[in-house]
Amino acid sequence: MPKNFPQTIPVFPLYGCILLPKTILPLNIFEPRYRQMVEHAMESEEMIGMIQPLSETDENIHQIGCLGKIDHCQKQSEGNYLIRLQGEIRFEILKELEVETLYRQVEVDYQRYENDGSETIEERDMTALLNAFKSYASSKQLQVEWDKIESIPLNLLVNILSMNLDFNPIEKQALLEADDLNQRWDNLIALMQMASLEEVSNPSGFIN
Repeated sequence: MPKNFPQTIPVFPLYGCILLPKTILPLNIFEPRYRQMVEHAMESEEMIGMIQPLSETDENIHQIGCLGKIDHCQKQSEGNYLIRLQGEIRFEILKELEVETLYRQVEVDYQRYENDGSETIEERDMTALLNAFKSYASSKQLQVEWDKIESIPLNLLVNILSMNLDFNPIEKQALLEADDLNQRWDNLIALMQMASLEEVSNPSGFIN
């Protein structure tokens, strides 16, 4: 493992949001428990674990998340924080700890994901990914700066699209939990193609 990551980390459960290695996630922190989490993190290792709850109303959380390092933190006049997380490595929760902090803390293991951040895509045709994204963008009427998209390294582009496209929380969790970048590539293309077909077959949004 390239770094000594903490074995006990605070977690920020956020439904419908994932973090992946090498990506950037901006967050507006306003709840008191998570303001405390940010303050404590900034006093120690500047690390926070992003994790999804099992559902929007469920306190239970998934077992797989991603560790992020706070690389920017700005306190607002009302006491909120604007932070930016840099994705580091995925983790598996071993157990949740009984703590006195307002926020939750867990004991984690990184062994399954020790190659995160250093992975490369096997020889793949970028055209396949771009074509799937272009169909997706067209079906969703997205405005995309294609020159910028095509300049992003392929391994990073896969993670950025996985995080930011309008997939449902279950689909995003599946992308997060993909064994490696190559599986995430396959899953991402499949999800974009399915979303494009759904828009074409049901353009008005009505359910038959």
